Amino acid sequence: MSIFKLQQFSVKQTVSGMKICSDSLLFGALIPVEGVKRILDIGTGTGLLSLMQAQKCSMLAPTILESITAVEITAEGAAEAKENFCASPWDSLLNIVHKDIQSFTEQAVIKNSAQYDLIICNPPFFSQHSPTQSSNALRHIARHTDHLSFSDLSGSIATLLSKNGVGYLLVPVSIKQEIKHCLNHVGLYIKEIINIAENEQHAAKVMVLKVGFGIDDEKESRKTYLEKTVYKFGLDSPSSNTHSGLVKQYLSPFLLRYKNSE
Repeated sequence: MSIFKLQQFSVKQTVSGMKICSDSLLFGALIPVEGVKRILDIGTGTGLLSLMQAQKCSMLAPTILESITAVEITAEGAAEAKENFCASPWDSLLNIVHKDIQSFTEQAVIKNSAQYDLIICNPPFFSQHSPTQSSNALRHIARHTDHLSFSDLSGSIATLLSKNGVGYLLVPVSIKQEIKHCLNHVGLYIKEIINIAENEQHAAKVMVLKVGFGIDDEKESRKTYLEKTVYKFGLDSPSSNTHSGLVKQYLSPFLLRYKNSE
C-alpha cells in the first residue's frame, strides 16, 4: 500500500493511474480559493487536488465553500478517492462521482444544475502511444487523451463554469497552442499563465493556465495575458530538495517537512 502523508490529511495512492508528484502538489497549492462556493475537480484520481482545496478553504475566516465535486472515470480511482475523502476532516464537503466528464456534463445540463465558481483539472495529454498492457490500464487512462480530448474538456468547462468563474489547468508547455485553440472555440480564454520550471537554468515543461470567459470575443482573442514563471528550486539551494522561497510559501501548509517551520 502506498500512502502519501501531508500535514492535515493522507492520500492513499495504491491503484490510482497517476501518483502524486511535485508539480501536482504545487498546482493544488497555488490555486486561489477566496470567494469560492462550488468547486469541480475533473479527473480527480486520488482526490489530492480536491483535498488541498478543502484544506485551503477551511483556513479562510469564514469560509463560504458549499461543496467540492470530484469526477473520476475509473471505478478503482473513484473508490480510492472516496476512501481518501472519508478519512479527511472535510468529508461532508467532498463528493465523488464515478463518471466520465462528458456524461457528467450532459446530466448537469438536463438537470439544470448549478454551475461552478472554480474548475480544476490536471488532464491527460498524451495523444500518441503504443498499446498498453492491462496491468497499466489505469495509468494509460490517466495519461492519454483517448477518453478525454482537449476539445471535450474545453466544452465541459465552458458548460459547467459560472459566468464569472475561473478554471485552472495543469498542462505541458508543448500543447499551449492546441489547448488555446480548443478553449477559444468554446468562448474561453487564457487569463494567466504560470510556467513551472525546476530552476532558472531550466526551461519550464509544464504550465498552469487560468481560464475564463471573455466579454468581447474579438478583443479577448487579441488580449495579452499575464505570464510568469515559478521556479521550484533556487540555484543557491544546498540540495536539490530545497524549495525556492516562493514554492516553500505555497507548500508550507501541506508538506510534513514544513509542519513546524516558522
